[in-house]
Amino acid sequence: MGGLALWLFKYRFLGLLILLEAFGAWMTFSGVQYHHSRLTQFQIETAGNYQKRIHRITRFMGLDEENQRLNQEITSLKQQLSFNNNKADSLSTTSSDVVLQQGLNPQILSSLLWPDSGILLDFAAPARVIYCGQGNQQNYMLLDRGSMHGIRPRMAVIQENKIVGQVQAVSENFARVVPLINTKMRTSALHPKSQTVASLAWDGGSPRYAELLDFPIHIPIKIGDSLVSSSYSAVYPPGLRLGRVDRIEVIPGAVTYKIRVLLTTDYNQLDHVQIIRPTLQVEREKLLPVDKF
Repeated sequence: MGGLALWLFKYRFLGLLILLEAFGAWMTFSGVQYHHSRLTQFQIETAGNYQKRIHRITRFMGLDEENQRLNQEITSLKQQLSFNNNKADSLSTTSSDVVLQQGLNPQILSSLLWPDSGILLDFAAPARVIYCGQGNQQNYMLLDRGSMHGIRPRMAVIQENKIVGQVQAVSENFARVVPLINTKMRTSALHPKSQTVASLAWDGGSPRYAELLDFPIHIPIKIGDSLVSSSYSAVYPPGLRLGRVDRIEVIPGAVTYKIRVLLTTDYNQLDHVQIIRPTLQVEREKLLPVDKF
């Protein structure tokens, strides 16, 4: 014990220097927006490269299952392509598919029509999930696309017509996404049958379920009813699938239901996703408050 005390006394000035350097670095990166942004990009890039290597090893170990899944996707895409070729408006649909598959700059088109949804976009790009956290309160995801691919914060991340989350920050090669299973995330949800808007939030429990908040008790709602994104959101286009009502509880004296929602997106099976930006989103965000995570 005496030896440890002598060692600490001998290097007390070095320890004080390290402590002051650490405090100065904390003040710099937390107080200066530029340095904070650069630190965030470094963290995303480092985590992205690490998770990308882990993802490659994991996928290599399951090549048989991957080949079977890809075969099913190819069959499904061929069926969809055959159907689209017979549609009168196949030109607009084919254009959006080309941009989605090749990651082309969508500014060459005035607007894109998301297949089978009627949603107009000015950006669409494919991405692969290389990390999806589920064991924390503030979960996040990493995608293998970044600023060099045209990805920007506040873009929507979806899987087909299902909401996954929104881009929080980007580095050159990767994007960090806040999914619906994050306790800080609030999403505007529409009950199509009654045209009632409420808030969808995750309670930190199972990644398959979320809570529908502030739904008035005098409005009828049933188990199995679907919920979609509303036009109030500045990130998500209206009409994208969020989930369906799984359980309804009436609390004595309360003016709202307690509703559990089964999320449409299964975060245990996420692999390929799409990053999109609705037409005129940038203009809308100038007038609407921006959520910060």
